[in-house]
Amino acid sequence: MTAFTLVTPPVVEPVTLSEMKTQARVDTDADDTLIAALITAARQWAERFTGRAFIAQTWRLWLDVPPESRGDWWDGVREGALASFMPAASVVLPRPPLMSVSSVQVFGDDDVGVVWPSAHYFVDTARQPGRLALRSGAVWPVPQRAANGLMIEYVAGYGNDGAAVPEPIRLAIRQLGRTGTNDAAMTRPLRQRSCRRC
Repeated sequence: MTAFTLVTPPVVEPVTLSEMKTQARVDTDADDTLIAALITAARQWAERFTGRAFIAQTWRLWLDVPPESRGDWWDGVREGALASFMPAASVVLPRPPLMSVSSVQVFGDDDVGVVWPSAHYFVDTARQPGRLALRSGAVWPVPQRAANGLMIEYVAGYGNDGAAVPEPIRLAIRQLGRTGTNDAAMTRPLRQRSCRRC
């Protein structure tokens, strides 16, 4: 079994308040708080829909047991080293793109985590989704705790600000947020609305 939790959410959004107001043709500050909330909601929806992380955010993946490190055994004759027939074991880390792995911890029955040295694994950020792969000769640590015994903490996202996020994603967020923004503007009394065409 696995568990997947957000530790640190993004500190900024892929779309700024100014960009969203321009997209929605809003030129008043009356709804700034609501528009900012709509940007966050649109980003969260788009991340769930795509299964990706847009702005740098920290996640934890918990595993009950180490991943299966070798394929099924079969009867027959083989030539050469056994390792040449099977790929190195790896753990796929959800919410690409992967930026970095902060730590890997193994938990004992006392619920105390011990950091597993990074010399035992390779962080593959080139693959989508990214993965944590064993280095040659390394084996997965065996946790003593029966549930959530292995924890991988990592950072996912395109970068630390909206400029790193692909433009089609930013446009989709602006379009999602625009729907709510226009609804919010229409609920205010007519005298409080700002009209560009007046």
